Amino acid sequence: MDTPAQNERMLLADIETLREQFPQTQDLYREVCIAMFFRYGVTPTANKLYQLVRKGSMSAPAEALNRFWEDLREKSRVRIEHPDLPEALKQATAEMAISLWMTAMGQAQESLTTYRSEVAEQLVEAKAAKEAAEMSEQAANKAMEANLLKLKSTETIIQDLEHRITALQTKNEGLASQLDAGKAEIINYQSQLKERSLEFTLELEKQRQVSQMTEERFNASEKRALMEIDRERQQSGKLQKELDQARSLMAELIKNHQKELLIKHDDIGSLRQEIGSLQGNLSALNESRDLMLKELSSERGRLEILQSHLSSIKTEREEVQKQLHIAADKIISLHAELVAERAARQAEKQLELQIKPTTAAVSEHENAD
Repeated sequence: MDTPAQNERMLLADIETLREQFPQTQDLYREVCIAMFFRYGVTPTANKLYQLVRKGSMSAPAEALNRFWEDLREKSRVRIEHPDLPEALKQATAEMAISLWMTAMGQAQESLTTYRSEVAEQLVEAKAAKEAAEMSEQAANKAMEANLLKLKSTETIIQDLEHRITALQTKNEGLASQLDAGKAEIINYQSQLKERSLEFTLELEKQRQVSQMTEERFNASEKRALMEIDRERQQSGKLQKELDQARSLMAELIKNHQKELLIKHDDIGSLRQEIGSLQGNLSALNESRDLMLKELSSERGRLEILQSHLSSIKTEREEVQKQLHIAADKIISLHAELVAERAARQAEKQLELQIKPTTAAVSEHENAD
């Protein structure tokens, strides 16, 4: 005996076969009704038909079911009115057909009522879904209008930012030109410092050569002159140490200045990289520009300090030259005194030599007397 599940699977297989044989919707529903009623002993209903076939609108299975019962009733009536049947059989058959018809009509009416209630519920749900969709569409339209307004305001802001970025780029180019001019000025100052340092070194070397020649020329002078020369040498050594200290200080300042220039180059590179991502940070750029100007002014102050230090070194050098000239004059005067003293001694010796023969002659004359 077949189970309901097997009957269900067989009915679905028959329906798939009927789909290929009867492409029309009403014909397909009619054949499914015949198969359910006569082959599987299941009373067809509109809801059951639609669940099995799933074709056409919701009214298609109800219409096909009504036609099926009308056809069945007509066929039963013909068989009942057949002339060859006895009257008792006709009456029994008519009663059975009426009973079957009334039962089928009752079930069909119930299925139709259920179907109508389901259709009504589906209509209510469809209307609610339609209203919700309309409300969603209205909300979406409002949101779209708001987004359009935001987009317009955003485009205005972007244009403003582009104008600001263009202005900032122009200002940055001006700052870059100012920095290049400052860099050229610093390089010029460095070249001037190098030239002055070279001139100072040459002059110092000349002074050393003059001092050495003076020492070689008056190496044989008296101890007093040598002491004076030693003092002058000591003083010249002190000045040389001060000059070396000044040179080392100048080299250190130049080295620090070069380091700061490298740091400034790095700052300029990073500033150029940050131009692409500027978003209105004008105040920070102005502050960095002021800081750079302050650094340039401080560098100029340092250069002025170096120049003043060089001028003081030149003044000391001139003082050393004066002292060297004074020492040379003293050495010359001492040499002249030595020469005069030697001449006086030679004159005394000559007088003594001249006086000795005269004295001897006088003594001999006295002895003779």
